[in-house]
Amino acid sequence: MTFKETLLTMAGSMITGLVLALFSVLQAPFNALTSLIGVAVVIMYFRKFDRKGHRITFVIFSILYYLMSVFMIAVYQYIPTQT
Repeated sequence: MTFKETLLTMAGSMITGLVLALFSVLQAPFNALTSLIGVAVVIMYFRKFDRKGHRITFVIFSILYYLMSVFMIAVYQYIPTQT
């Protein structure tokens, strides 16, 4: 993997993980939009990189970014605001 491929993999998986986390948090009409954005990012990435190693790395890092994003969103929602 070159440096450019690594950056594209990290950026694509970060966007996909964040969009999936937003999908699980948002309400009805907006979660459909986020799922379409996620599908578009995955299709664009899979068209650009056709090797199996790149795709596996993309999926693994997307799952990790999803878990981190859901955790950060949950922490933000449940921390009491201090006035």
